[in-house]
Amino acid sequence: MKLCSLVLLSVVIASAQSSTVNVQVGNQINPQVGVNGRLQLAMSTSFQLAPWSYQFFSQAPQAGAALGALYPWHTRVQVISTGIPLTAPDTWDFSELDAMLSPIQAAGDHSPEFQIGTAPAYLSDSSGHILPGSFSDFAQMSANLVRYYNTGGFDDAGAHYQSPTPYPVTWWGIFNEPNINGLTAQQYVTLYNTMVPVMAQVDPSIKFLAVELADFYQQPQSYLPTFVAGVTARVDIAATHFYSTCNQKDTDATIFATVPGFAADVEYFHSELAANPALAAVPVWVTENNVNADYDAGNGISACNGTPFVTDLRGTSPFFAAWRAYVFSQLGQAGTEALYHWAFGADQQFGEVDGSGRPFFSYWVDYYLSHWLPSPPGQDILQVTADGTDTDTLAARNVDGSVVILMSNRAVQNPNDNNGTGVPRTFALDLSALGSFSSATLVTLDAATPAAGPVPAALNPSAQMQVTLPGYGAALLRLANTQPNLPAAGVVNAASYGSPEAVAPGEIVSLFGTSIGPAVPAHLTLTNPRLVANSLAGVHVLFDGVPAPVLYASAGQVNAVVPYSVAGQLSTQVQVEYLGALSAPVTLAVVATAPGVFALDGSGTGPGAIVNAADGSVNSAAHPAAPGDWVSIYLTGAGATTQAGVDGLLPSGPSYLPNAKVSVTIGNLDCNVNYAGAAPGYVSGLVQVNAQIPASVASGSDIPVQVKIGTATSQAGVTLAVR
Repeated sequence: MKLCSLVLLSVVIASAQSSTVNVQVGNQINPQVGVNGRLQLAMSTSFQLAPWSYQFFSQAPQAGAALGALYPWHTRVQVISTGIPLTAPDTWDFSELDAMLSPIQAAGDHSPEFQIGTAPAYLSDSSGHILPGSFSDFAQMSANLVRYYNTGGFDDAGAHYQSPTPYPVTWWGIFNEPNINGLTAQQYVTLYNTMVPVMAQVDPSIKFLAVELADFYQQPQSYLPTFVAGVTARVDIAATHFYSTCNQKDTDATIFATVPGFAADVEYFHSELAANPALAAVPVWVTENNVNADYDAGNGISACNGTPFVTDLRGTSPFFAAWRAYVFSQLGQAGTEALYHWAFGADQQFGEVDGSGRPFFSYWVDYYLSHWLPSPPGQDILQVTADGTDTDTLAARNVDGSVVILMSNRAVQNPNDNNGTGVPRTFALDLSALGSFSSATLVTLDAATPAAGPVPAALNPSAQMQVTLPGYGAALLRLANTQPNLPAAGVVNAASYGSPEAVAPGEIVSLFGTSIGPAVPAHLTLTNPRLVANSLAGVHVLFDGVPAPVLYASAGQVNAVVPYSVAGQLSTQVQVEYLGALSAPVTLAVVATAPGVFALDGSGTGPGAIVNAADGSVNSAAHPAAPGDWVSIYLTGAGATTQAGVDGLLPSGPSYLPNAKVSVTIGNLDCNVNYAGAAPGYVSGLVQVNAQIPASVASGSDIPVQVKIGTATSQAGVTLAVR
């Protein structure tokens, strides 16, 4: 009898290992899922600022580049413990905060979410929980944090405190996991209603994340109704956290089984928010997510179950690919709009990179979810039918008609497996409803993935395709009819259309190619009120891998600002990424300056973008200037600046003066120049030069204007009208 049972078990396992999953991908949008049928799930990552972590970037100098390459959506920084800069009344210490937050502000979209995770010790009880009588003082502390980053700093006890970075903080999270950190639901409502108005009064443009629950069984149901009924302050985002377990001994099967509950909780969030008209349109973000929430509480003991702590390696193994892809699919279809990994730099349980900044396997999973399924702009979710119960398939169509199919294999080999290998699954894809494609690219994330990341494989597209995952893992298949193409000669000065194949730091350039952006042109967006985003409608422009601010994007033309980081280099490699597809790299020379004066009609010649200082009118034949008048000339390509240039910044006043000497001629006569620097209120890289028209200049509507910066002179053919 025992022998027969073993034979039967081996037959079952062998059958499972050769199992094929039949998947039919439809051509219709599924309007019942996502955000009105759209996948709008942005990927991001998180940091915890505490004594044990604030030196991360100094110890891992390559981590900043790895963080930026993820394209994280408003990277989250949870500030707790001594990371809170107010140490006693009127006593501030920003050293830990600046050490960690400044590099984060310099990476990604330069616009982190600052979660004020806890209160200073002197405002808390012996358990570290904020005292209800301290809410007002905590709100005042938080208002000073807004001043520190956004409004020029603040003064306290005779000292001035101001952020060393130029980037403001727009997104603010109000407290961390209040449901397990000493606050009842009603107390949290009171805290939130106290803090938000005081902070918003300092800077009305900032945005607020509410709740951020430690989400386990029935927590949203016991906490959220009170918040929804009682909140009166503005809520921009409702957030929560999801971990599958707090016990390293839980089996793989147990971990996978928790994921549908995540989606159900997001749906519950939406239903509760809808009960309050002021909250009905509030998005839901998941601001912490990982396999196991447990950690070493000291002396090698688990913080969650009191047994000896063991690092749960499922956070960085092939198990993670199957789990995270499944989570991404389920949460995206439930209408979640951001998914944050916990945590970026950590150990093999939590990290995307290790203590030196080297990527774990988990990094590459999140990298491809972020790059191939970017949000914004998001994708249409297509209808999918599949057999089997231990795999998941999500099909999403981009605006350019390309389709990405995300497959995850969570088939367990043995019910008792803990970080097992899984068993093979072959996805037999019926793609006939989608029509034909000219290219297919496959990324596989499984036990065979190299440490340096997967190598995308080109396949022959067809109506019937098969993808095999030999065990736990995930795969992304991209089907497309176009590929971004950028020739080296297509990169030119956006003002003059000259200097092909050479760029200067901070120069606004136009890139001409094919399939490099959306069919419907898109204009710049702001990632916060003072910063142009480095992503636009799914377009990134990369200079040596550094995303550049993107000002305009269309299928044939993209305008961007060359990062100041190219200064001092002999050359730079440029690529355009559109919806996860990369153009071939082109190498361009780097020059110190490449001045180009903007023309009013955008042609590079004719009446210039020149403003008459006397009355603020745009110079033209109808509004000529007089000899001796001052005019403001707008150009780009001035190169490096005396004050380090900041990519994408909108300077608020005169600043960022060119290192190189600036001179102007009008009518071939030398001019007085009293200012050459950033054009206030416009993107860094647009330069304003104030010049005085020589008294002896001839009159006319086509008087030539040229600007010399360093050894380079702007193009001929730009003119000024002089009466």
